[in-house]
Amino acid sequence: MSLVKNVVTLLPDGWQDQIMARIIASDNWDSVPSFDMLFKSYVIMGADRDDLLEVFSSADDLSDSFYHHCRRVARQREESASQLTSEEARWEYQKALMLYFLADWVSFEEERIAENYGDLLDVSENVDALGRPKTEKVYFPWSEGRVAARFRYPDGHKAPADGYPVVMIAQGNDTVKETFLYVEDQLLQNGFAVLNVDQPGWGESRLSGNRYRERDDARVLADRCISFFEENPQTDASKAAVFGFSGAGTWAAMLAGTDPRFKWMITVGGAIYNLGKSIRWLPAMQKRQVMKHWGCEESEIEGILQELALNDLLPNITAHCLLVHGEKDSLVSVEVPRTAKALIEGPVELRIVPGGDHMCSSTLKEKQLPYIMDWMRTQMYG
Repeated sequence: MSLVKNVVTLLPDGWQDQIMARIIASDNWDSVPSFDMLFKSYVIMGADRDDLLEVFSSADDLSDSFYHHCRRVARQREESASQLTSEEARWEYQKALMLYFLADWVSFEEERIAENYGDLLDVSENVDALGRPKTEKVYFPWSEGRVAARFRYPDGHKAPADGYPVVMIAQGNDTVKETFLYVEDQLLQNGFAVLNVDQPGWGESRLSGNRYRERDDARVLADRCISFFEENPQTDASKAAVFGFSGAGTWAAMLAGTDPRFKWMITVGGAIYNLGKSIRWLPAMQKRQVMKHWGCEESEIEGILQELALNDLLPNITAHCLLVHGEKDSLVSVEVPRTAKALIEGPVELRIVPGGDHMCSSTLKEKQLPYIMDWMRTQMYG
């Protein structure tokens, strides 16, 4: 594990890709922290374990072969879903959706990205048609294109007099809004409305032409979202939280650090301090994801990080914060939230998960998400 992190990530991108492809083909992919984390988190988000194993064992590279096998197995899942009804079909379609998104992980040509993400959105319509509460697509105007979001509110709960408390979900390096269906459902079952956003440069928002450009993007996005809550009779804008997994912890800190109307901030495995260090140690395949979201070359990353000045934002965060982090996180060091806790102005609870890995994958469903739901209910309702 340390060899992969400390040596392989220093090699040229082409060498890294060849080594990673051979590791995958040898069925030793779980020895690579990035792939082990990816595998576990994809299963949590609705992928089928056997589907992933088939793709990993069939692919002999991290480009065309991997891409086509993801899509082949996705189409098989779609066919299977078409033979089912109701909730079974919904989660079968979600399995297909996760495979299309896995194909996007190795897609860097604009034509291929658009083709594949178009299929993902088509499958998402099938998922949403079979699910309750219903999903409303929301689009915010942007300087280039638009920002896309999913909005849902509980229909099985009696709405509070002032509307539902609302949780905004941001995206990490390896997620888009359609992949957080399970987390959406958990929030809804606990009485929270959900606005699940592809921030500029991510997913459907990226397809419209925008990219992350500067720190002010967070301020503008925060204002768009809070204004939506204020204007929507179903939501209570005075009870707004932002929730970010992994790289979305960066966005959670940016949003809460630029708009104090976010009263709560929750991160899981959040990259909320020394972002440059986390990015420098990323394998080439994940660093390319950063470049895809930001629309930049690798040589431009340092300049963007300096403009972002994430560390300087932490003292501006007055929100009540819950930072959940795995003790053995191999992608974002546990020292990140420990240092951030001392810099954040608002009250902070730091929950270190003993033995936990990135996003605390093995305990996320059974322990961490229930704890987070209880924490938010207590915070918002006392």
